[in-house]
Amino acid sequence: MKSCNNCPAGQTPYTIRRGDTLWALSKTYATTVRDILNVNPGLDPENLEIGRQICLPFVPVNYPNCPTGNYYVVGRGVSFAAIAEYFGVSEDFLYKNNMGIDPDKLFEGQVLCIPVAPSPVELIVGKDKLTVRHKNGGETTCPIISGSFTGEARVINKQLDIGVSGARILDLSNGGAISGESSRYGGVVIPNGEMDVLFNLTPVGACVSGVQ
Repeated sequence: MKSCNNCPAGQTPYTIRRGDTLWALSKTYATTVRDILNVNPGLDPENLEIGRQICLPFVPVNYPNCPTGNYYVVGRGVSFAAIAEYFGVSEDFLYKNNMGIDPDKLFEGQVLCIPVAPSPVELIVGKDKLTVRHKNGGETTCPIISGSFTGEARVINKQLDIGVSGARILDLSNGGAISGESSRYGGVVIPNGEMDVLFNLTPVGACVSGVQ
């Protein structure tokens, strides 16, 4: 078995998990199936061995310095003014926390730091779904794979990879109150596709209410 604890520069080690496919990995890590096979000679894409370590031709994004830990990934057509308005901060304040960017030339996938501000949402964790209630009255819902609780908490991390294929965890301050399989992680487990949406909607510090 190939060990990739020391992958070459420009590559990142990855351990195969149940349900992984090279196509899915290529999309997650912004590469191609061909490039993954090129850096892992002998790897059989039709018979991926769970637990095997491989190298991925991927270099993690260099996120800007962000004391608040609130990152935002710019989507297509999203303006600097709209981001500032959503998070309740001035454009000048947002710019000062992202020095060096051009507010008039944001690009899709660009990572910004969102400074401390009143959260534009509150979260309600139910038995099998998470509801994001926007201050403007709208709501966004997504399924929960595992985790429920009663009481109050705050989001302390929104991007933890817990080793569950296809999912990430929304880490909560009241982790001791979480029930279910995810109790060991102190948060609720959300499918990756849904978490990609929640990432931009839920800043660190957002209030979370558990109703189950």
